[in-house]
Amino acid sequence: LTRFDHASENIVLLLFDGLDTGFGNSQGERTRRTAAIEGLLSLITDLGDLLQNLKFKVVLREDIWRDLKFNNKSHFFGRSVSLAWRDTADFFKVVIKQALKSEQFKALVQTVSTQRPLFATERFDSILDETVVFDIWNLLVGERMKGGKSAFTRNWVWKRLADGSNNHSPRHLLQLFYQAKNWEANEQQQSEYLKTIIRPRALTMSLEDVSSQALDALLNEEFSELQPLITRLRDIGYSPFKVTDVSGLDAELNLAREVGLLAVYEGTEEKVERYKVPDLYLSGIGMTRKGQA
Repeated sequence: LTRFDHASENIVLLLFDGLDTGFGNSQGERTRRTAAIEGLLSLITDLGDLLQNLKFKVVLREDIWRDLKFNNKSHFFGRSVSLAWRDTADFFKVVIKQALKSEQFKALVQTVSTQRPLFATERFDSILDETVVFDIWNLLVGERMKGGKSAFTRNWVWKRLADGSNNHSPRHLLQLFYQAKNWEANEQQQSEYLKTIIRPRALTMSLEDVSSQALDALLNEEFSELQPLITRLRDIGYSPFKVTDVSGLDAELNLAREVGLLAVYEGTEEKVERYKVPDLYLSGIGMTRKGQA
């Protein structure tokens, strides 16, 4: 690395990604993964500041990072960024910006806005604060799922697109609205709806497709070793379920909790009594909710 650094005339970024895959999921393989990542990060702390042209970038799941133990781990504090969506307004801004690419929708938003002009080019991002984002959201898909005191649409979407670790991906949000837009276009031919661009029911009707896509991506793009657990969950058919229902699948259960396919519903992290499947994956697996708040 030192020779490579001296030979480089420009900045070279060494990117390490996908470190959560490729090791396997038995206890021994997970221990090997931990040791390998700890060794890599120790190397970076030892050499990183001595190299002039080589720079390191490591992408790592947060749950794996929390469990790592190595010398000078604190050196990464202030040098790391958590890639997580914790703020609902920021999350929904992703789909709002897509919707505002439509000049017709943008004109509608401007018509009902008290800000003049709302979409001056130089101020566009700055005006999308929480209040504006939620106002535009309500024009797009309505404030409540069924009117009255029913659930707020934004709360409904936020909850159902969360995985078992309460993480959110813009990919699933965009998939939901893509499916909802297509569903609405077909439904308008049968039943005209003028209150919002997309009726809230379109979200409900589109969730199953999004769930199937999310599950497919999890299995086929990342963790095919979860297939035996998925098969067992399909046989169970409902969530939450007892830990005894998935006996003999310890490695798969550990991985499923790591990647957000499962969450503890009853008991503790150390002694689980019942698991639950988040809505994001529930219908994709072919399960239903049973007695779950």
